[in-house]
Amino acid sequence: MANFLNISRSMFKRKTSCIYQGRVIQPIIWRNVLSKQQNIQNFTSAAENLESVNSVNSVNEQNQQIHTPPPTPPNPPNPIPAEILKASLPFVNQYGWSIDALSQGAKTLGYPNISHGLFPKGGAELIDYFLEDCRRKMSHEIFDKMNGLKVHQKIRFACVTRLNLTKPYIRKWPEALAIMAQPNNVSMAVEHLAKLVDDMWYLAGDKSADMNWYSKRAILAAIYTSTELYMTQDTSPDFTGTYQFLNRRLQDSATFGSLINEINTFANFAAKSTIGILSSKGIGRF
Repeated sequence: MANFLNISRSMFKRKTSCIYQGRVIQPIIWRNVLSKQQNIQNFTSAAENLESVNSVNSVNEQNQQIHTPPPTPPNPPNPIPAEILKASLPFVNQYGWSIDALSQGAKTLGYPNISHGLFPKGGAELIDYFLEDCRRKMSHEIFDKMNGLKVHQKIRFACVTRLNLTKPYIRKWPEALAIMAQPNNVSMAVEHLAKLVDDMWYLAGDKSADMNWYSKRAILAAIYTSTELYMTQDTSPDFTGTYQFLNRRLQDSATFGSLINEINTFANFAAKSTIGILSSKGIGRF
């Protein structure tokens, strides 16, 4: 029973569906169970509750009322550090994603330059704030503006909206990618990407509760990251080349194999560029 509970907790963290007594248990059910059950003794009654929940879900499936769990809400920022982080963003294009940008942001608010000591991870914390803030803004901007659009149109709208939030910093974004590629920052970068694609599919009305839940997010993550990488090197007027690249990737998503091959080719090229940036900053080799 203890092993079963540990497995279920792991599934909950990954929003993983599983099979219980022949029925597919959706992530939201595990979330409800694990939030209510605090010990193994109560888990038996929880399993009984799952049976009744499954019965309700069976009816809901027939009525097409099943939804995946809502995306993870943005983390509420700590007021003073968040204030400094926000004030630091206008200095990114001059100083990069760095301690210097944080010092300038603190200075504009009347805090001493040493206030950057509030951010032991330096530029990584500025990137972390930026990504979370962009996720919040994207959700707000597209929430009530997708009525009447088809699913693929909603996904494109979400991708374009999010890319536009990076646009003001795009010439410094390779530096941000290099910082996120450092081993101690990879988990932060992956978490933000997972939350982003989850938001996009949820806002697009995705109702899948099977393996499609994973494949859709994996494909969208590949499409978005490759498009963002393309954008860092796009010199076309108003990034028209980037949006054309995005359109092609979305159209090709029906042919999963060719899509992944093309994305991998470009990602390998972009990865070499990122490693070059890391080396130029003396960060070292992987």
